[in-house]
Amino acid sequence: MASIEVDFAGFRCPNPFILASAPPTNTGEMIERAFDQGWGGAVIKTLTYDYTKYKNVNPRIHAIKQDGRVIGFTNFELGAQKPIDEWLEDVVRIKKNCPEHLLLASLLHTEGLVESQWKEVARRFAQAGVDGFELNFSCSHGMAEGGGGATIGSSVGLIQEVVGWIRRTVTLPIMVKLPAMVENIPQKAKAAKEAGADAISAINTLNCLNGMDVYTFTPYPRVDGKSAFSGLSGAMIRPVGLRCVAQIAQNVKIPISGIGGIANWEDTVQYILVGASTVQICSAVMQYGYRIIEDLTHGLADYMEKMEFAHISDFVGLGLPSIMPHRELSRDYRLASHVDRTQCVGCGLCVIACRDSGYQAISMGKDRIAFVDEEKCDGCGLCKGICPVEGCMELKRKESKG
Repeated sequence: MASIEVDFAGFRCPNPFILASAPPTNTGEMIERAFDQGWGGAVIKTLTYDYTKYKNVNPRIHAIKQDGRVIGFTNFELGAQKPIDEWLEDVVRIKKNCPEHLLLASLLHTEGLVESQWKEVARRFAQAGVDGFELNFSCSHGMAEGGGGATIGSSVGLIQEVVGWIRRTVTLPIMVKLPAMVENIPQKAKAAKEAGADAISAINTLNCLNGMDVYTFTPYPRVDGKSAFSGLSGAMIRPVGLRCVAQIAQNVKIPISGIGGIANWEDTVQYILVGASTVQICSAVMQYGYRIIEDLTHGLADYMEKMEFAHISDFVGLGLPSIMPHRELSRDYRLASHVDRTQCVGCGLCVIACRDSGYQAISMGKDRIAFVDEEKCDGCGLCKGICPVEGCMELKRKESKG
């Protein structure tokens, strides 16, 4: 039988699925309820030293839709909106009732880099019984404007300084959460490790502008007619998250918690294959609720049984050897598109795409079946990507270059 238990930074989790520091971990009651449903761990909504100075606005979460379907979210929500003292009480209760589940406190303060505040909060939460800390050096909006979040994560010096404060204060595991939109993310991960971090989590939301109302000239979401830059999450950022995790794993030997657009077991496996040993999830929970944990755990276990993996550690990073610099990719063969005539529905999308953005290699026959001229086809893959019928358009080797 495959085991989905995982050892992460010294803590044995029942599974690799962790609730990210976000709306799904807004209260202790919510976290306990999630643990009861089967989540392996949770990172408390990011703490602020004095939450009363940083009130949330309304509205602050906006769903991005395509053809009526939610494909992501943007938000400019701030940290936890309740006193640290109340969170300390929650921690004691959660760890008493759910000792086998990983509970991390997320630290980020916006009142400048006040060493005494970071140390005080870390010390008090360690005494309350958290299993470790996630240092939020990655918030892309709001708090970053006050000198925290991604402002810290973009600086090797600040990363090492703040990690050093916490490392000298507590002995518990420290995980540093890094942003994607930063120069040389492996360098930032190395800096965190050298300063005493035990793990890295990546990524956070991507700083963005949600959109503009073309008639009122105001951005979304509107807060009394105005708006601000926000953080993008959901499936759209998964390719970025995978890139960041892979780059860190290729360069730094440290446990990684992968974040960004994870909604099912296959997304989870992809992150594990590029070096993560746990994953953190937010947007999928915001859309479907804690109940998705059942599909996540069952799907992962079924995959492991099928692939004959006994433990998650058996396939952590297995995909990394096939990721290489672009200049090293093979140019020794050519591909050409092939149409399965039994599946073509004659929509003409491939014809238009190839004509206006490709090599004018596809035409539509009198029988309304797409035809590929292999001499013109350059094997770019555009037609396969836009074909609405799975398996209708395939790329096959054409010939070897001399």
